[in-house]
Amino acid sequence: MGRFLCIVALLTTPLSAVGQVNDPAFADYFLVGRFGEICTMCEVVVLCRSGDDLAIETIPETGDFSLYHVQTRTFWSQVSTIWEWFISNFNSKSLAAGHTRPVAVYEITDGRWSTAGTVDARVSLEPARIVIGAQSIDRVDRRWLSGADEQPIGYCHRLPLWESLEIVEQRAPREPGS
Repeated sequence: MGRFLCIVALLTTPLSAVGQVNDPAFADYFLVGRFGEICTMCEVVVLCRSGDDLAIETIPETGDFSLYHVQTRTFWSQVSTIWEWFISNFNSKSLAAGHTRPVAVYEITDGRWSTAGTVDARVSLEPARIVIGAQSIDRVDRRWLSGADEQPIGYCHRLPLWESLEIVEQRAPREPGS
């Protein structure tokens, strides 16, 4: 029996690797890394602001923008990835359909920070969107969109994680008692 399992494992391993190869159609999507979609334990900080697509490398001191701290997937969402990756060996549509994960949302107006609100975001490859509350991010061109009609608001940028989290810790107000 043990020999049979070893033979099966050796024969199916290359098939699994082929089934999970990153689809080149998604390679340039916003927040897709070299190993594919945002990993279950990865965090991301995204800054979205109105206006033209100007490069942003850090959180500005002043201005109006939204800051999204995309957090690790919840326990049950992570458990579901086992099933998603298994199914993706035969059909990648389940991975492309996406997943949900918690996002801490900060609204900054004239440099004044709101307290964090937490919402569940829907992250998908097909359609190429990250839906966070009433806004969404187009993963092809990083355009920030508003409402169901998806009217353009501005653009979004991924920021360096650790530097951004330090700035959030310094600037964001805390709820009393936290």
